[in-house]
Amino acid sequence: MDAYEEHRASSQTPYVLVVDDVATTRAMHSLMLSRQFEVKNAASGQETLQLCTERLPDLVLLDVEMPGLNGFDTCRALRRHYDIPIIFATSHESLDEHLKAFDAGASDLCVKPVSAEILLRKVRLAITQWRERAVLRAEKDALQTKAEQYQSSMSERRLLLQFVRTSLNCENPAQLAQNFLQACRHLGVQCCIAIRHEGGESAWSLEGEASALERAVLARVAGMGQLVQFKNRLALSHERLSVVVSNMPDEASEEATRIRENMSALVEMAAALADHLAQRSERPAASTAEPLEPPMEALPGKMAADIRLLLQEILDRLESAFDLMSTDHHQEERIMHAVRDPLERILVLLNQCSDQSSAPVLRP
Repeated sequence: MDAYEEHRASSQTPYVLVVDDVATTRAMHSLMLSRQFEVKNAASGQETLQLCTERLPDLVLLDVEMPGLNGFDTCRALRRHYDIPIIFATSHESLDEHLKAFDAGASDLCVKPVSAEILLRKVRLAITQWRERAVLRAEKDALQTKAEQYQSSMSERRLLLQFVRTSLNCENPAQLAQNFLQACRHLGVQCCIAIRHEGGESAWSLEGEASALERAVLARVAGMGQLVQFKNRLALSHERLSVVVSNMPDEASEEATRIRENMSALVEMAAALADHLAQRSERPAASTAEPLEPPMEALPGKMAADIRLLLQEILDRLESAFDLMSTDHHQEERIMHAVRDPLERILVLLNQCSDQSSAPVLRP
């Protein structure tokens, strides 16, 4: 139900269009209804259709026998576009004529000469029921939209969590980039990514290594700020990486807001994982440069401590990303539990290997 229909459904004085080719009948019906409704008259089916395009009434009181477009044809024409109540006022009393009226789309009918009390009650009841149905339709549509949004949100959260799980054991920036790009593809996003590492900077798209143009764009957005949108492009920059999305919808749309939130969270997670990957790659170099310091028997314990700090950093960054993901407390707890449990088990194994059974695991 659009804003105009909502206004009609909540307006205080319903608007009724009285249609009859006989002027005295129009005047009589209008007089009956004008005590409770705003009334306007039409003398033919064609005039009725024209007036409805200019301003849609809450109800049409429609004559059957009219020259040109008769009442049945007028009703069918209205029903092709509108669902408003239509009551026939007819002099025919036969069952066959009444069935024709309902087959044409009538909501109800009155037999002429019309009783004022019966007409008022029928019109009032038809409008009340129509308005109640309109409100129920609006509520149903709103609930359906919320349900779809919640389902989509949960699916996206699972996708972000899956990205973290699959990327924890990446061996190099290229693997991390491909995991990131696959996650973006499932979000309906086309993008390229540049990851800065000790060997310089490497860039990728779903097709493989980024083109020269994509590299140039990624280099330009590196210092532009964390999140900037230009029409159909979105740039996200972090100390460790840069991302450019090339198929953004209109900036003011709900879909664009959803994509910005998901991409911000995804970039935060990818940056934490890139930091983790960089520190893992630096560790062998440090041990080669100083082979006797620390002694060999102390290396496993130090590695466990370093990994503990890195995994705690991943959890901290995941928690900070919740602010960008519009999650509620229950959703956050479920995500944190799903991530924390396997990490705790990893750290228990590390503690056993390094003989640090008394070492703390992760902060609550």
